[in-house]
Amino acid sequence: MPDTYDTIRSILNSAFRVPDDEIRPDLTLGQLDLDSLALAELVLIVHERFGVKIDSAYASRSTTVAQVVDHLDTLRAGGTGAVTSS
Repeated sequence: MPDTYDTIRSILNSAFRVPDDEIRPDLTLGQLDLDSLALAELVLIVHERFGVKIDSAYASRSTTVAQVVDHLDTLRAGGTGAVTSS
């Protein structure tokens, strides 16, 4: 997870100008001020960087950064992408 988390953190910082010190795993994408257009862009950037397409359910304003990272790790490991909520 650390590599995936660091990459997502880098994307949020560079593409969406979210200050690095404001990005935490427990924050939702909505709390980081990503609107629907930014979420669509995030899906595209993640697809380019990781070679997997995240489900739109994992790119919503209510999704936490940790859930995105967990979903990506599962997809990259060849799993179903199902992540349980905590």
